Amino acid sequence: MKKNIGLLMMIILGVALLTGCRSSETVSIGMVKQSGDWIYYTDNNEEALYKMKTDWTGKTKVADNFGSGYMVIQGDTIYSSGMNGGVSKIQTDGTGAANVVDVGKESSYGFEVSGDWIYYSTKPGSIYKTKTDGTEKTKIADISSFEGDMKVSGDSIYYVDGTSLFKMKTDGTEVMKLSENVVIYAVEGDWIYYGEKNEKGEYENVNRMRTDGTAHTKLAEGVFTAIDGDSLYYSKDGWLYRANLDGTAAAKMNKVKMWNILDIYSEYIYYGEYSGAAYRVNLDGSNKKQFE
Repeated sequence: MKKNIGLLMMIILGVALLTGCRSSETVSIGMVKQSGDWIYYTDNNEEALYKMKTDWTGKTKVADNFGSGYMVIQGDTIYSSGMNGGVSKIQTDGTGAANVVDVGKESSYGFEVSGDWIYYSTKPGSIYKTKTDGTEKTKIADISSFEGDMKVSGDSIYYVDGTSLFKMKTDGTEVMKLSENVVIYAVEGDWIYYGEKNEKGEYENVNRMRTDGTAHTKLAEGVFTAIDGDSLYYSKDGWLYRANLDGTAAAKMNKVKMWNILDIYSEYIYYGEYSGAAYRVNLDGSNKKQFE
């Protein structure tokens, strides 16, 4: 099942969990991803990656020395932002650990995995691609006011230069300006889901436009949370809402206090508290389970 939670949000909140106050008796969780019948999560105290089945059995350590920056699961491979700022990969059974991207002394904004390619960016504004085996590294573009806001879909890269949204081919050609004052949330099919930055520098509203920059539509007032399958999730006034991808049929899900939503997958929400404790609840807020 396809889902999208903003990379920038995941990085910021992951770091906050890593550095926030926590009890020595509490397992501090950095990242959580559900893939099929398995849950993969990082234990910040141990700097380790674990997995367990969705029925809470079969807990197994997958890897040690595993950072809590960002994680993508594609098939049987887990890609993650390594402690050195590059991109590493490991099989879901813990074998085949390898460093795929080494950024050296540069600082990395983050990465995307699309098909057989990893797309990543470094400060102050260079975008690269490399095969998932680490070969054929190619610089795609240098962008003057780029700060890591980027999504890859099909043969196109969508990125923000300053406050303007651009689109280009994955080889760096056919650059096209699409819009102004955009924060990219997700690209799904023919649509870009985005927010706007207000005068206070806060993200607001959930909107979408076509991938050619036309048909701008405001879908909801609130803060984007995730896209999971055919559903859009956003928060407003302390409530979590679910709607169709076009913003219709919006309905309140719950009012569970969730400091940081880590993942939404099918009928489950995974979230963390400031202490580092993490939980899974059903969409309606019932059946709360804590990671231990």
